[in-house]
Parts: sequence; C-alpha cells; structure tokens
Amino acid sequence: MYLKGVILAAGQGTRMSSITYNGFPKELLPIGNVPTIRFPIEAIKLAGIRNIMIVIAPQSKHGIIDGLQSGKRFDTNICYYVQEKPEKGLTGIGLAILSVKSGIENEDFIVACGDTIICNFSLSNPLNCLKSLVDIHSTVDAIASILVHPIFANPSRFGVVKFKNIKDHGGILYGELDSLIEKPDSKIAGKYKMNGFFYTIAGYYVFKPKIFKYIEQTKPGINNEVQITDSISLALKSGEKVYAVIHGKKLDNKIVPFDYWDVGVPEDYKNANKYLSEKDIDKFLL
Repeated sequence: MYLKGVILAAGQGTRMSSITYNGFPKELLPIGNVPTIRFPIEAIKLAGIRNIMIVIAPQSKHGIIDGLQSGKRFDTNICYYVQEKPEKGLTGIGLAILSVKSGIENEDFIVACGDTIICNFSLSNPLNCLKSLVDIHSTVDAIASILVHPIFANPSRFGVVKFKNIKDHGGILYGELDSLIEKPDSKIAGKYKMNGFFYTIAGYYVFKPKIFKYIEQTKPGINNEVQITDSISLALKSGEKVYAVIHGKKLDNKIVPFDYWDVGVPEDYKNANKYLSEKDIDKFLL
C-alpha cells in the first residue's frame, strides 16, 4: 500500500484573528521555535511518507509557500494545491480534500489538518504518532481510518465517533465504527459516550481514493460546509467499513489520552505553546 500525505491549510483562521490580525496563516504560528505546520509534516514523514500535498487558499496562504518551499530542507517533497474560491459559498474540509483528487492515483493517502498537533511522550520521538493509524489501516478493509482523541469535556466543537467495539492490538486501541457526527449538541453527544469518554476526531485520517465519490455526493450542512464526517457517514450507510484508532493507551484497565491540541483555537494555541516550549520539542524537528 503506497501512501501520499495531504495537509489542509486553506482555512480562513477566523478564530485566530485576534492573534494573527489576519496578516499571516495560522499554520505558521510558532510553537516555541517551530511553525505549527511542521508538526503534521513531521508526523507524516515519520510514518514513512515523503510526498506531501499542501492545500492552500489563493488569497492568504502565500506565506506557507515562502516558508516551506519545496520541502527539501525537511527531507520531504512538497507540492501545493490551491483550493479555489468555492462556488455558491461552499466551504468545509470535504471540499479541501476533494481539491487534491487529481493528485491521487490508485493509492491510499493520509490527511492531516495543518493546525493540529499530536504527541505521545511515551515514545522516543513524541511526534511519531501516525504509525499506529497506518498500521491498522493496512490490516483492515476500510475506506477510512480515523485518529480519535478521548476527552471528558463537551465535544460540541468536534466531530465525534461511536465504536461498535474497541480492541487492543499490541497496545494499539482501535475498532470499527458504528457512526460519527459533526459538532453534536449535548443531547445527541450523550449517545456517543463510551467508557466515560467522547472520542473526538483529531484531524488525522487515512483514506482510500473511493472517498472522493462520497465527498462529491455530500450535501452542505451548517454554514454551507461540506463536512468530511458527513461524507464518511454516507460511506458507512453504503456498506463501507470505517475504523478509528484511539490516540491513547490502556493503563490499569483504563484509557489514558496522549497529547492533542487544536491550534486553530486561541486557548489551545496558548496551552500548546507553553507545554511544548517547556518540553524543548524543537529538538525533535531540527
């Protein structure tokens, strides 16, 4: 199974405007001495993938090209896909993923959100967090495999999944999904709670190319967004299999989450910056 990497960096970053002043991409906000987008680049690279496509918007993301260039100094080969101004005001992660369709042949591919950081400090390199997701995807016949993060708090700003069951494969916690939903209200979210946790979508996926068919069939939802969760739900209803891998470990028969930050939110950005600066995280990237 040959894989390519896709990093989504075309969002407007409205929630971060108090920090960026809309003057530069949120994906270039520094975490210590490292731009945020380096974290998903490194995670993909550590999964054994060197060819990465970065999806950018035409009007505001030139700084990403100026900063990353060809990717050679990161030991990667980066090319850029421009997500054109959407027709009829449609937006959403689904459309961003669809924009790389021409660059994906008959091969599976990883998708990462450019403002999402995952770490596992029980590993020699805490950024090597995608190997478990790729390993599970390679062993199950699934159209999609999703990395999910366990949380106790209200999951209303996330996509949330519901497992059929959870298995333990050599320390990797994973399972087939029954359903998933985007940004549920508190009443609906309660139905997705399992073992005391909500399992929220962490912004990292592995897809078969067949997912494009379902994205093209997905109707826009709130704010005219074409959500990838809706596309995956369509696939599930059509009989496709979808799996998820938990970003955490089992300890004393309990699940302990690893570290995750959505740096597209000011409070998460502040927390990630403080925590990872103290961990001297840049030594794993330079």
